[in-house]
Amino acid sequence: MTQTSFSLSRRKLLVGLGGVAAGAVALMAAPFRSVVAVATREMVSSQPVLRRLLLSLANAGYNEWLDQVGSVFVVGGGTSMKLVAVTPFDTVGTRPAGLGRDRAFIAKFDVQNGGTMAGDLIYSAMNPRYGAFPIFLSGSNDPSLRHRMTAVFN
Repeated sequence: MTQTSFSLSRRKLLVGLGGVAAGAVALMAAPFRSVVAVATREMVSSQPVLRRLLLSLANAGYNEWLDQVGSVFVVGGGTSMKLVAVTPFDTVGTRPAGLGRDRAFIAKFDVQNGGTMAGDLIYSAMNPRYGAFPIFLSGSNDPSLRHRMTAVFN
């Protein structure tokens, strides 16, 4: 019985790595970029450790935010707020290609313990599943909802 030997030369290794790199660049430069990004995000978000290390709610889409309804976020200074609703905007026309989100939406938070916060500021928010991220929060104009804060994502 004859044994065939396999030898990996430096040249073969470099050619192989070059081919993989060229394929990755071609895939990411093509119209498949958004499909690859969404698929990768979905795959990583299902892994708790990877999700916390690699993903941020600052870049998340409507469905990821919808999954967080009921979660309590802690913002800079120790104030806590609960995500009470995520409402999509009505879509008119087609969205531009290459956007990170498939739809625009508004996230509504209630400041806990009857507190209020200053609006129209960027806060550092901490989510138990995704970690810290920056968020621009606006206050409510409704006097009966002084505890309500909103964030718009496009």
